[in-house]
Amino acid sequence: MPPVTAGPRTDDERMWLEKAAALRAEADKLEELDWQRTGRIPCSDCGTLVRTETLETLPSHNCTAHQRARRERESAGDRATDK
Repeated sequence: MPPVTAGPRTDDERMWLEKAAALRAEADKLEELDWQRTGRIPCSDCGTLVRTETLETLPSHNCTAHQRARRERESAGDRATDK
């Protein structure tokens, strides 16, 4: 079995990788345009929309607490579906 980092082996795989890269680039561009319009951008760690002046750093927004709360909600949902 070839290593995962070997790259695409067929034209189909290459096409799908190129399509995925184009979609990621488009999503990044749309996210930046949305930030320019609203001044808000989602934190990639917790998903909270944060108002920021630049795309370099985000202001403090209790990211750790948001992540913990999301994990607790998800685990509570998992327990509810197990019953």
